[in-house]
Amino acid sequence: MADDLRIATFNTESDADTQPAKVAETIAAMGGFDLLAVQEVESADALKAYTEAAAKQGGRWRFVISESGVNVDRQADLLGIIYRTDRLRQLETNEFHLIRSKPDGTKYGKADWSLRGALSLRLLDLQTGGEFRVTTVHLKCCNEPGTRAHQAALLAEELAKSAVPTIVLGDTNIAIEPGDDAPDNANIAAFTSLGPGSSRTWLRPVTPVKTQCSPDFNSMLDQIYVPIGTVATAEILFPEESYCSKDAAGYSDHRPVVAQLKSLAGPEGQLMGLSLSTAVKLTNAELENREAELQAVHRVGDIVSDGVQ
Repeated sequence: MADDLRIATFNTESDADTQPAKVAETIAAMGGFDLLAVQEVESADALKAYTEAAAKQGGRWRFVISESGVNVDRQADLLGIIYRTDRLRQLETNEFHLIRSKPDGTKYGKADWSLRGALSLRLLDLQTGGEFRVTTVHLKCCNEPGTRAHQAALLAEELAKSAVPTIVLGDTNIAIEPGDDAPDNANIAAFTSLGPGSSRTWLRPVTPVKTQCSPDFNSMLDQIYVPIGTVATAEILFPEESYCSKDAAGYSDHRPVVAQLKSLAGPEGQLMGLSLSTAVKLTNAELENREAELQAVHRVGDIVSDGVQ
């Protein structure tokens, strides 16, 4: 039987007072995961440090960084995906730039290159042989629910073209109060596009606490959406109040969210991941040999842990 798949999201904050080394400490303290989507990454060097922190749990790791998120008037806030290459194989990489726009009555809206795109990977689970897609977003912040609705609708239409199960996660800036099941009316359109309108469901955390530390807000902005029928749970890490007090010391002002997937529902609702598929029934030794061949040539973004697997 395949191990549960653990997928997480974390806005690492790219403000001037944020120290990537401190953020890396938080990532190293998150416990085990197989994939981590990050937002507000200030540089490739920072993403490398975050990948090295993930690799402290052992194994082989890789990071992929976005093109969007480079700014001329403020710190960069790139998107990144960090994943275990000894569990997941990268099949395809996409960045959806069409969501870098604001509504103007036309289909794609008016381009706004200060906005972030959506970074998406199609992956093969080497334990199950199942394919799936992970897409991370950082939608427009603040009092612009119309822009978020526009971005989410465009992204949902693109992702609907994929034939494999799709997970959407990241800092959506869709404010959901702890204990609530959905956002307010202003944000319901964006929520519906990412979730039930696209046959996905928001994984309501078992630890409902705000994910953005600002005292001005009480919202779970960081969310994970999975196909309806998926067997999974989500948890907001570091729920203790003292976590947010570290923001001023160079740590992120967001809490990470992690989902544990026991099975992943496909486009027609079938469950994947409960056992090895007949197409890839490999012994552990065969799997290790195949991964050794895949990793024989290192690529930019590869990180090999010094720890014990």
